[in-house]
Amino acid sequence: MAQDKDGEAPKATPPERTAKGDSLREKVGTALLGFLLTGVVGTMVATWFQQRGWAWQNRVAQVEKDTTSALDSLRSASDLLDKRWSATFQMLQATQTPTDGDGSKAAKDRFLTVNNEWELQYANVDAAVEFNVDRPFGVDAKRTPDALWVFQCNAYPFDDAAGGALDANAAHTILTVVNHCQDLVKTDIGDIGRAANDPSARQRLTDQSYFRLSNIYYINDALRCVILERAVAMRRSLDAQFGWASFFQEGSQAYKIPARERDCLAQYREWSSKNPPKQQ
Repeated sequence: MAQDKDGEAPKATPPERTAKGDSLREKVGTALLGFLLTGVVGTMVATWFQQRGWAWQNRVAQVEKDTTSALDSLRSASDLLDKRWSATFQMLQATQTPTDGDGSKAAKDRFLTVNNEWELQYANVDAAVEFNVDRPFGVDAKRTPDALWVFQCNAYPFDDAAGGALDANAAHTILTVVNHCQDLVKTDIGDIGRAANDPSARQRLTDQSYFRLSNIYYINDALRCVILERAVAMRRSLDAQFGWASFFQEGSQAYKIPARERDCLAQYREWSSKNPPKQQ
């Protein structure tokens, strides 16, 4: 062993001191690592909760916006439906009393005014119903079914247990049926005026028009019910998502067609079964 100039060997470091130093370094390193990880993980968790909170707020705002849009569509459609039905009914009454000059003229003027208003507003109302009522529920009814054009508006037409041919899942389709039926009644009224010298033909056309108007009345109510049920379903979608589950939901807002919507057609289906079309 080498010796120093005094002839003594160098002193070795005690093993206990080395072990204590290593242990201290490990503790300090572990503490620093834990501090760093706690900060990183804590920041990540806080950011995640913040993002989920923002997502929930955006979802609430979207639901409120969708619900408001659906209710606006209900108001505009209902107003248009009521005006045309009422004006058409009054016009039919006027055709039965052609000698009442002032009354007939007033009914005719209102009928023409309301029909003109319908033609100006129908496309916008129909687009709003399709965009605000059908699309949020994943219902696509771009193509008008061929069965509509042969429908005589004298029987229950919708596809369910009654065996109809038109799909009632689309509010747009129901509104299209109303438009088609109103056009048929408008044609009837024109034919009544041209059959002035044929009492039998006038009576047949008048009865046919009233029966069609009765069908339109129930279809109008069914459409209003469908739109309202969907607006309610939109609003209640928040109740179903409220709680911890809302923090884990990803993606855009999706709505489910309410089960009660099928009941909207029940009253019309029942009335139609009790009032079949008469043989002409």
